[in-house]
Amino acid sequence: MININQPDDDSIMIESMSETGLSREHAEFHNSYRAENIKNDIRALQVIYGERLDINPDMVNTDFINNLKILGKKIYFFILSLENDVTPQDYIKHKFEFIRNNVPRANPHLFYLAWNGLIKNDSFKRLLMQKFSLARFSDILVSKNIPAFGARHTRYRTKLVLAIEDMEINPGGKMRTTGRALDDGSGLIMQEGIVWLPNGKGVPLFPNAYVPVNQAQAIVIRHGKSVHESGGDNPEFVGSGYWDTWTSNKRITGSVGNQLKSKGIDTARELGKDFRVMVDLLAQKGYPLWPAGKPVLVYGSESENTGETARCFLEESGFPDIDFHSFYGLNSQKYGALTFRFKNDVYRDMLGVYGPSMQGTDDEKKKVIKDVYKNRFYHFPEGETLIEADWRIAHSYSDLMKNNLGRRFVLCDHSGALRVFEAVIRTLDFADYSTIKEGQDSIMAMVYQPGNNVRYDYLQKKGLSLRKRE
Repeated sequence: MININQPDDDSIMIESMSETGLSREHAEFHNSYRAENIKNDIRALQVIYGERLDINPDMVNTDFINNLKILGKKIYFFILSLENDVTPQDYIKHKFEFIRNNVPRANPHLFYLAWNGLIKNDSFKRLLMQKFSLARFSDILVSKNIPAFGARHTRYRTKLVLAIEDMEINPGGKMRTTGRALDDGSGLIMQEGIVWLPNGKGVPLFPNAYVPVNQAQAIVIRHGKSVHESGGDNPEFVGSGYWDTWTSNKRITGSVGNQLKSKGIDTARELGKDFRVMVDLLAQKGYPLWPAGKPVLVYGSESENTGETARCFLEESGFPDIDFHSFYGLNSQKYGALTFRFKNDVYRDMLGVYGPSMQGTDDEKKKVIKDVYKNRFYHFPEGETLIEADWRIAHSYSDLMKNNLGRRFVLCDHSGALRVFEAVIRTLDFADYSTIKEGQDSIMAMVYQPGNNVRYDYLQKKGLSLRKRE
């Protein structure tokens, strides 16, 4: 049993009341920790961990609460001390070191209690919003520059997808089939061609699968239905973040260790057949997407379902040879100890813990409990918060685009990650992007060119299919 009040040879303890002087305790943190709330949080951990949990509600006394306040204060100033350019890898390392050096025996349960008590503090939530803002990545990838009148380069130059209305200004109303001469700084002289697809979309490309050295071009898809499938078919915006109504008892997803269902494999293959229409047409016109005999570069998260989706998608598209790279930063939110648990079971158990101290009907109480897990600042036990996950994904997406200039690649990821990509490109705030849920029948194209606005366009989406499915 861990004693939060007494030093231990095997751990670095929170500084004691006598060392800090409780009279100097920061007033901002005074109301974040109430005895009954802490006891209920510990009871919730007992439901999750059972006999493995090494703290219990009987330990909650004045000293325990005061030490949680001190730990909460340390968490606040740990976040405040983070450099604005910290990377996800460094942040994880700093966070691990903070827990190891400031929490008795690096106990994650004490960290959980301290962090989630602190999110009742508006100053802490404001600090998290500042430190984990997506605006920085929008500034990097979306320059927001409006070309001057007569400028050679406009937004068109960075588009991989054109619509018919893009060509409406052509003399005589004819759809253009040639684009612009190459000017990417490489010294090559090439003429861009424009190939129009059956769904009315146009694709401007250079011969021989050439990608300008000052561009990164990504074909983006969402993974198919998975074994541990999150959510339902009825999206609901609940104020603190996008979630769903969970009318069926589905499992909480894992950031890793999730494979496709047979239906998910079928979905990925059907999407590949759609894409094959575009691939073949471009090749016939002399503008292949990738050179023959070379593997297609593919990125995805560490969860198996992204790699499986990409392989099925590209095999059906005519590209069985791929070079897949899993990217930790693209993983979905880490739910820690709740990973793969049934959601309705979790809510039933939590209703038993928190319900007796709440007012209202069971349905009203259940909604309050659900809202806790939907809170973007809530730290899952041994997991992470949604605001941390979105920031990590945005940072990784920014690096991916900047580090792949001169390449065309496929990116397969989760719906939550795709909405972060769109948020960065379209400079959306959380209230806007949290409601986005990308379809599994969509094929997107994103193009990054330093100094120009990133484009986020659809090669295929509902109502604009590349082929007629049976």
